[in-house]
Amino acid sequence: MKKFAKQKGLSIMEAVTASGVLAIAVVVFMTLQANQEESFTNLRKFDRSAYTVELMFEEMAAVYNPVAVQYGEPRVFETKTALAGPNTTLKVKGLKQLPDQGDVISIEGVGGSYRIISNPPGGSPPTHNFNADDVVTFTIERSDIPTSVVNKSLASNANENAPITFRSNAEGSLDPYHNIDLTKFDNTDYLTTVTNEKVKLDLQNWGNLLSKILGPVRSGDQRMITVEEVDYDTAVDLNNDGVQDVDSDNNPITEKVTKKQVTITITQSGVTERFRRLFLAGT
Repeated sequence: MKKFAKQKGLSIMEAVTASGVLAIAVVVFMTLQANQEESFTNLRKFDRSAYTVELMFEEMAAVYNPVAVQYGEPRVFETKTALAGPNTTLKVKGLKQLPDQGDVISIEGVGGSYRIISNPPGGSPPTHNFNADDVVTFTIERSDIPTSVVNKSLASNANENAPITFRSNAEGSLDPYHNIDLTKFDNTDYLTTVTNEKVKLDLQNWGNLLSKILGPVRSGDQRMITVEEVDYDTAVDLNNDGVQDVDSDNNPITEKVTKKQVTITITQSGVTERFRRLFLAGT
């Protein structure tokens, strides 16, 4: 005991224990610092990508036209029975000019919406010679169901004289941007599946910009555009006095307004941010 009482400094065991504790502390500190630096790096990348996303929204707003051209007073020429085999063609009368490929229609009494995927064989009749009594046969497919669904035929019978409404025109529609994967901006096989040339060019430009900011795509990363219609209740103010109108029971009056909602989702290193904008009347 007297020998140990005169001992100065640390024993070997104490020194080893202290070194171990210090090493663990250093490892924990370095790990936390590395994680913090990675978080700050990702935050800076998301801040920079937000400017690109804003550019994307502005370019979409420049081409968006929510009021679809109707091309006359189109109607179904003859009853088309949905159950009589594949129904991907439709005869239409009452047109004053030929619609564009990619235009989307709805048919009174038939569920869903349908995209015109080809015009009549032999080319488009000249607009100035187009007769409203002409019967035009279009090839169509269901446009409001997932692309993985094989059957894109008519959902139910299209009855003779049923009115046809053009919901959107290929020129000025945001629908072609739906499900565009910006991570595949340089994938030749994927680009061949994008038939709209304007969308294809935007895909390449925007994807390239994001790649420069976020870096190469890693497993789990996502850069996706989705487009959908959403309904909103908006206040009614018919007399423009700045106060919402009310009914006889003093309840606020609202009306449903349909808007296009564009969502751009970016996932980087396990962190996801979603940027959204609503489009109505070009705004």
